[in-house]
Amino acid sequence: MKVKPLAAAFLVLLLGAGMHGAQNESERWLMVEVVDAGGQPLKDACVTVVPKAGEILFQKADKRGHVKWKKLAAGDYRVVVKVEGYEAQKREVSFGSSNETVTFALQPRAN
Repeated sequence: MKVKPLAAAFLVLLLGAGMHGAQNESERWLMVEVVDAGGQPLKDACVTVVPKAGEILFQKADKRGHVKWKKLAAGDYRVVVKVEGYEAQKREVSFGSSNETVTFALQPRAN
């Protein structure tokens, strides 16, 4: 089969765009930032990401209060954050085609 130059150029552009889109999807991430009411990072926060379907993800925050998930599929998630001595928070997060940072500012637990 003979391909005309214009058709071949279009095919190369189309395939290149598809490969670029797949690369961006694999590099996509969701960052959860956990801070106290004054904006100070809360290290070792327990962060759980619960998808509508699939595997539940759990990770502890680093010393900057950050947890980052790479290659997370687009969709709706429930994010739950807990830290000893603070009120737990949960939030519904819709994660799309772009990188996302979600910040949780936790309040001290009343005694």
